[in-house]
Amino acid sequence: MCLSLLALPSAIQSQTVTPVPKLDLYKFTGTWYEIARYPNKRQKHCTSDATILIAKGDKTDHIQIVSSCETKTPYADVKNGTGKAQDKSGDGKLKVSYMWPFTSKYWVLGYGENYSWLLIGSPNHKNLWILSKTPSLKPELLSEIQARATAEGFSLAKLVITRQTAR
Repeated sequence: MCLSLLALPSAIQSQTVTPVPKLDLYKFTGTWYEIARYPNKRQKHCTSDATILIAKGDKTDHIQIVSSCETKTPYADVKNGTGKAQDKSGDGKLKVSYMWPFTSKYWVLGYGENYSWLLIGSPNHKNLWILSKTPSLKPELLSEIQARATAEGFSLAKLVITRQTAR
């Protein structure tokens, strides 16, 4: 029994991640508030108020991304990126780049009615974000989204809640 418990984290990590079967990039655009995330190098200086602005790109399957957050300094941390559909299927698989020629795979794993929230993760389970069109989510809805992340093989132990202050 002890041996099977030790194997559990690697078993979860090896689970296949499933993107949503259809992603409407027009509904995907807008201002998103980061509710929670896995720690990552790109956001290591972020302390609060993380937002992501997503706009349609100049091509039908492309998006423009502006990520920003408050830091310990008086200056916000702002990064510009681009994204595009990973393939022509129209599913939730995206390739995102914040510095050419490097890209990362981010998959939309779930979204709320009228795209009110998003669950985005990487197929290798190293990245995870919960985003919302509002600065906060009701606790029961956040629990549902976290359950979906767990079902996709993500560990909630690494999830960090992002502090959003009133603006």
